[in-house]
Amino acid sequence: MRALPFSVLLLLSIANPASVQAAAPRVEPALIGNGPNALINRINTKKLVEKGQGDGLLFFTCYVGPEGKVGDYLIYRETPGAERLKKEVGDALRACRLIGAIYNGVHTDVLFSGTVVFWVAEGRPHLRIYMNQNRNDVAKGNDFVAPQVVYSTVAWAALRNDPILQKGKTYLQNGVLQASITVDANGNQKDLKVVLEDPPGFRFGEGFRKTYATAKWIPAFRNGHPVDCTFDYVMYFKLWYMGMEVRR
Repeated sequence: MRALPFSVLLLLSIANPASVQAAAPRVEPALIGNGPNALINRINTKKLVEKGQGDGLLFFTCYVGPEGKVGDYLIYRETPGAERLKKEVGDALRACRLIGAIYNGVHTDVLFSGTVVFWVAEGRPHLRIYMNQNRNDVAKGNDFVAPQVVYSTVAWAALRNDPILQKGKTYLQNGVLQASITVDANGNQKDLKVVLEDPPGFRFGEGFRKTYATAKWIPAFRNGHPVDCTFDYVMYFKLWYMGMEVRR
């Protein structure tokens, strides 16, 4: 019997499931998904039109557990007249399920940031949800997923207990901080700059830098591939706890 050529044997070994063990993906971001409980399918656009909601846009950030369950969330920077859209998105966040993130081959919890755009054309509602808050990417409808911080790598206790923030604790001062963060394609935080602190004088920036000093990230994905990225990141302070709405 003639022996099979080496090239054929090699192909057969590759095709043999016993000889190749599929490796789990190293990193994957949390995603909106498209099932019946996906965020975009939990937003009732027909009801929004019936209630008179016009064109609107808003940002949101939410905690996403390892299996995709949404926890606390924050909706902010909504355009004027988007109150009904804000309420509908809040209701949808409480009811939806995302596709969970993977970090180093293990399901993990992350903070997820996105943009919701709603408009009405010729009496028909249209809805888009983007997994980033970059003006140019949203305007162009690009396939871009912003970096997502791995929740367990952030020093949240330092945010609440560090004496740097004592003045804010004393005055129960709410605030907002905007940073510019650079994350490479492997999820390493390469740079963090505080762009805005409001109100100033409460050392929000110092506390934020200490809190995120050890942060690891799910990297940005553009057209399905991890990429280096510098992006804007917003952090709200609310009575000295994460500035998010608690699920009810």
